[in-house]
Amino acid sequence: FCLTPTGIRAGYPSPHLLGHLRPAQRQRVRGRVILLLTSSSYYQLHGARAGATLTAARRVLKLSGPFHVGLNYWYLAPYGAGRAVLKVRHGVVQEIGVTYRWLTASVKQDFTFLRSFHR
Repeated sequence: FCLTPTGIRAGYPSPHLLGHLRPAQRQRVRGRVILLLTSSSYYQLHGARAGATLTAARRVLKLSGPFHVGLNYWYLAPYGAGRAVLKVRHGVVQEIGVTYRWLTASVKQDFTFLRSFHR
């Protein structure tokens, strides 16, 4: 869903993602927001903002990826107790957000997590 007019999108775990989690993890996230994204340049993650170039984001975040899902490339980075999430298209950051670190603990989990939001 989208919290308007602030422009923050919230993502819940899909059945596909829940199927890849252990039972205890599944119970922990079922029905809870696991991803927050915004395209507002008001918000930042260590200086990385929506509208910035990928090069600028690389200067301030230790990015892993890219993960190509749909029309976008997604990048993840350490961010406190969680992970920063960047949606990039044509070298420009479209959206920034945060998620749980334990949901994205390996490259395989990263791709499964990001792909679970694509329809």
